[in-house]
Amino acid sequence: MLKHVALVAGCVLAAGYLGQKTDFGSSHSSRQAKAPSQTAFNVTQPQTKKLSIRGKTAVLDGDGRGHFLAIAKMNGRKVEVLVDTGATSVAINKKTARRLGIKLSNADFKYEVNTANGKVKAASVLIEKISIGKVSVSHVSAAVLPNNALDGTLLGMSFLGQLSGFYVQNNQLVMKQ
Repeated sequence: MLKHVALVAGCVLAAGYLGQKTDFGSSHSSRQAKAPSQTAFNVTQPQTKKLSIRGKTAVLDGDGRGHFLAIAKMNGRKVEVLVDTGATSVAINKKTARRLGIKLSNADFKYEVNTANGKVKAASVLIEKISIGKVSVSHVSAAVLPNNALDGTLLGMSFLGQLSGFYVQNNQLVMKQ
């Protein structure tokens, strides 16, 4: 229970940090995860930046606001993501979950989380594989939120924390595996 509270608290902090709403233009093999996490992120219209790949390293250029946007592959599908080191886990909406082959029932939405848009029910799942360039992580925990609570996809610490390292330097996010 304490783990759930800590995860939700981390996501609430991330949700409070970001401003306005935006639109970001397998079966249940993505298994249920142990702990939920969430955040509603809100930014202005995204502009995906250049991705550089060096070995098992991916480098993202920041946009004018210092945000890092990328096209990731989740369960083999391309998904535009906002990298958010303040988000406890990856957060996707129900529409994206369906695109990734994740099947959920209403009963799966049992975790109450606080977002910038208010309280919502979230489901906790595992995404089989998330890749950005040659950097790839398997079995990543994610929170699934209603479409009206989350318009895009957040790539949080449940992905980043499985890397050997990541850092920001000269408006670039460097992710190493």
